[in-house]
Amino acid sequence: MQVVDLFSLSTRMFRTRPARTWLTVLGISVGISAVLFLVSLGYGLQRIILEKIVFNQALLSLTITPANELILFDDEALSELKKIPRVADIAPETSFTGQAIIDQLHGSIDVKGADARFFGYAGITARTGELFDAKETDQVVISDAVLKLWGIKSDQEVIGKQVHLQIMPARNFGTSTPLMVELSHPYTIKGVVEDSQSSYVFIPLSELAKDTEIVRYDQARVRVESNNDIESIKDIIINRGYQVASLSETVEQANKIFNVIQIVLGLFGAVALVVSSIGMFNTMTVTLLERTNEIGIMRAIGATKASLKNMFLFESLIIGFLGGVVGEVIGIAMAEVFNFGVNSMAQRFGGATASLFAFPGWFISGIIVLSMVIGFLSGIFPARRAANLEPLEALRYK
Repeated sequence: MQVVDLFSLSTRMFRTRPARTWLTVLGISVGISAVLFLVSLGYGLQRIILEKIVFNQALLSLTITPANELILFDDEALSELKKIPRVADIAPETSFTGQAIIDQLHGSIDVKGADARFFGYAGITARTGELFDAKETDQVVISDAVLKLWGIKSDQEVIGKQVHLQIMPARNFGTSTPLMVELSHPYTIKGVVEDSQSSYVFIPLSELAKDTEIVRYDQARVRVESNNDIESIKDIIINRGYQVASLSETVEQANKIFNVIQIVLGLFGAVALVVSSIGMFNTMTVTLLERTNEIGIMRAIGATKASLKNMFLFESLIIGFLGGVVGEVIGIAMAEVFNFGVNSMAQRFGGATASLFAFPGWFISGIIVLSMVIGFLSGIFPARRAANLEPLEALRYK
């Protein structure tokens, strides 16, 4: 049997039984759309989370903190860490308890001193405005929790405003009357970073050092030269009495968690897919019974068992393929509607919008292949029965 004839016979069900055939296609598409919707939601959430923590420089950095209070984490300690082979750079960060004053509004915050390169190593980005660079000495960056502290609703309202900072130097801790030291001049707010839990302001470390003595650092970001150096340098630093964490570990753990989430979501969708495949199997079985007499005629005029088997398998593959295509259209449409609804609610309540779904190309292709495999498996039994029918018994079948 030629391919053209095989295709013509396999697609005849769309002309003779269009309603039943398209309902079968729709049944498969429902299962496919459920899998696509749920798994793509998992991929979308994974992308959103990883976009917030994954940066090229951040992936090559280690977060260093002293293991206990006995370790003096100062400039000398940083110099010793910088001497470790394959360490490219170190960016420290220190923090003081302080106050910020803007438009006569006072608020207790943490004043963090850090160099501009610390932002890149820590994966910090500005939600609004920009981060200060290495040449700027009169710019600061605040967390969005500071806005709530001051009762400011919009990030844009605070960009460009002057802020006066006061800090409590380390030498005043533990005294009966702690003294607040006001920094020498006001600073301009250049950007807002996303952190609604902690109220703090980032100021250039060099500026902070002008008005107070920096006795020790709270943490440092150590940038290594390549990804292969992370583990070896991490072990060296741990042996020197420091606690070390790397973003690559966080990314790896996040990927593992989302892999489990995607599997669970996929299993929920697979339930609908199994039900759909049962419906397709039932359709193919009914088609076999309806064509039993026709199969007898075909065998009588010379059709081989292989040709009959291929006809049914090709028919089931076509239904599976169409079910996959229609299912993807339905699934993507459902995702877009759901995403629009969630983002509309987020905007109404003052939240940020985001694309909750992701459709990797390999996943889209894999869904089509999966639907064709399901179609193929659903057609194996009817195809074998059709090929094994005796011609005389098939001709007598009514």
